[in-house]
Amino acid sequence: MASWTRKQDVYPFETIELVISGILPIVLIVFGTIGNLLSIIILLNKENRRTSTNIYLIFLCLMDTISLYQWNLANTLVSFINNQRQIWGNSVILCKLSQFFAFYTLHTSAMFLTFVELDRACLLRSRWYKRKIARSSVALIICIIILAILLALNGFLFDLGFEYSIYNNFTGTYETFVACYYSMNAKLNDFFGIQYPWIHLVVMYFLPFSIIIICTLLTAKKLIFSQTFTNGQLTRSNRRNRRISIMLLLMCLTYVVSTLPNRLCFSVFSNLIMGYDYTDTIFLSTNTLMYTRNAINVFFLYLSVHGFRRDIHSLALRCLRRRPLQVFPFNNSMTRNNNGSITVNRKHTEMAIIRVPKTIN
Repeated sequence: MASWTRKQDVYPFETIELVISGILPIVLIVFGTIGNLLSIIILLNKENRRTSTNIYLIFLCLMDTISLYQWNLANTLVSFINNQRQIWGNSVILCKLSQFFAFYTLHTSAMFLTFVELDRACLLRSRWYKRKIARSSVALIICIIILAILLALNGFLFDLGFEYSIYNNFTGTYETFVACYYSMNAKLNDFFGIQYPWIHLVVMYFLPFSIIIICTLLTAKKLIFSQTFTNGQLTRSNRRNRRISIMLLLMCLTYVVSTLPNRLCFSVFSNLIMGYDYTDTIFLSTNTLMYTRNAINVFFLYLSVHGFRRDIHSLALRCLRRRPLQVFPFNNSMTRNNNGSITVNRKHTEMAIIRVPKTIN
């Protein structure tokens, strides 16, 4: 991975960087936090949390929310105060937390998105998976295992970062600094600089990309080439599966499009980009683009899932303390027949009447 330190640039690159790393990150933090929290609240409903796919989506939204603050908040502060202060470099503890969550949230987000796509593909093609594995309890256990494995994989990052002091001849005092992403242990530095970038590429890109592509092809084959028709139309179940699968496909494509430029710039073309006035602009643009995907989960869910839109509208009405206007019978008895429908005994039935006052123009 390329070692890059942001510097003061000339006009117009500094103005562009203010928008890219100062204004846009604030928009992503606000929109992403509200959207992801709304998604988590709705997916945690009793009916929604029964499905395994929604469990993976809950963890995805949670880790995406954390990742938005890790990078965007720090760069927003740097952009507005001209790099005079930093959030994560003020103490060793903050330094260690920042360098850990920088990779941990990206890795967990990539894995949960991969399992969302994998779970959906297996649900469409395997009855055994649907009966035995596609349960909320099993999905919860898998999510905990993913968090534990990636914690063990990235745990060494807590050993990076140290504090050192330099004597200032002009003031006659020692000045203390914090070095992030470095260690006094040479072997640990070599591991982070040589072996760990390959681990990052596998966890963040190679593994998710390959699984997502395979699952996408299997899902497309199931829904497009193996469709079942009833009276010339797709069944309701197939239409619902197609909408959800298209939504997940768009989420995965957005992940690929938003993360691939970042990795190409930092791993492949870094030597061609470094050392120019536009260096910071390119690196900041790819970072902001990468974190954009973490803020738009609610957008895909709202457009693709009817039940999610219904729950959003219901939640909005409850927050506004409003209820939809209804006219219903009272002083009557209701029974449920064998078909599951409700019948009303209309003996001595009276109707509630809502009077609407006349308005005079």
